[in-house]
Amino acid sequence: MKKSNDSLAKNTILLSIGTFMTKGLSFIMVPIFSRWLSTEDYGTFDLLCTYVTLLIPLIGLASNEALFRFSMDEKSEDGKRKYISNCLAIFTINFLLFVLIATILRIAFKWNLAFYFCVLLAGELYNLHLRGYLRAIKHLDVYSFVNAISTMCIAVITTFLLKFAEMGLEGIILGYGLGYLLGDLIIVVWTKYWRYLAFHEISIAGMKQLISYSYALIPNSLAWWLINVSDRTIINVFLGAAANGIYAIAYKIPNILSSVFGVFSVSWQQSATEALSSADRDKYYNEIYNKMSVILLSLCCGILSLNSWLFNYIFDIKYYDGHLYAPILIGGTVFATLSQFYGGIQISFKQPKENGITTIVGAVANLIIHFGLIKFVGLYAAAVSTILSQILVCVLRNYRLKKIVDLKFTKKTLIYFAIYCYFTVLAYYITNQFVNVLNVVLATILVLWVNKEAL
Repeated sequence: MKKSNDSLAKNTILLSIGTFMTKGLSFIMVPIFSRWLSTEDYGTFDLLCTYVTLLIPLIGLASNEALFRFSMDEKSEDGKRKYISNCLAIFTINFLLFVLIATILRIAFKWNLAFYFCVLLAGELYNLHLRGYLRAIKHLDVYSFVNAISTMCIAVITTFLLKFAEMGLEGIILGYGLGYLLGDLIIVVWTKYWRYLAFHEISIAGMKQLISYSYALIPNSLAWWLINVSDRTIINVFLGAAANGIYAIAYKIPNILSSVFGVFSVSWQQSATEALSSADRDKYYNEIYNKMSVILLSLCCGILSLNSWLFNYIFDIKYYDGHLYAPILIGGTVFATLSQFYGGIQISFKQPKENGITTIVGAVANLIIHFGLIKFVGLYAAAVSTILSQILVCVLRNYRLKKIVDLKFTKKTLIYFAIYCYFTVLAYYITNQFVNVLNVVLATILVLWVNKEAL
């Protein structure tokens, strides 16, 4: 188990370095860019980003996950080349088909953002493929470093296009797209990606092998999209782009947590697979489960203590109402992270359908709750439907996973859940500045104490 622990720690640290740098810079960029864009333009940009996340699993057919999973069992370089080459073929063929569709839409409906949207989609799409490739060849260190460089490129290019070229909405879309593409290019050159390609290995059978595993993950990805970001479309239709901009800013805070623990999820899939045949597998899974939960809850407490300050002093005043929704969305992130942990174990057992079933149930619940509440409580409907659907997915996955592994919280973890609930309540009801300062101090001590080993 020591080997699995070391592997999990190493991979998580490698990815975390790049992610912290990336998200730290992104967090600085948000209040700056939000000042240069109207709430309507920022809301439209955020909506387009959600459509990118919707299209990526449809275009890539989740074959990057199949590439990673099959490569874990493949010892030979030739075998890995076959998977990498066929995965690239799937991504490229489907992307070219989408470009054709976008061109038709541009001509038929005068969709002026078609070109910029395709650049953004290409950057993120191939970034996902290259991430699967780096996981396959076990070079997560490269991804971590390049991810940080890519974000700096986004910051520089977007700043130029928004501030100096005054391109507005088109500028921020193009800036993000070019930043991702530059990062993709660096990965290709740095790792000599072409050495891992074998075009003669590309075949219908090879692509079918990947898709036969990954197709079950597509409904899962789409369902997660419905749970996490379909809210933007509904808000845009019922409440307008300005409300969508406010909600998008509120989501930036839980997005930091999602990104950090998304890094852990990537590492966890590999470690869960490596520990599969170990005699003390269940003990190991429970140990990591509780450690992760305590760290997650402590970080949530830290961010909740800063909620009032962020919306008062960091984000532009026109987004201030976002402080009402951020605590609820942070709660959704807690349950989403637990669900991803369960999902990592299911992936290690090559049972991707299990993940898809539970996520689809959650997505349906999300839509029903959101449509049912939006006319009565406005933006609260989006936040409430998100957290309730995340809880549902979490409970269902835990229940279904008990057939394989029985995961249980320790008393220590339950105590931290109670502390987290305390900070959630204070985020709404405490406005006194002295009490806010005291909460920040307490949360900082808590975060440092819980994470002292990692630090």
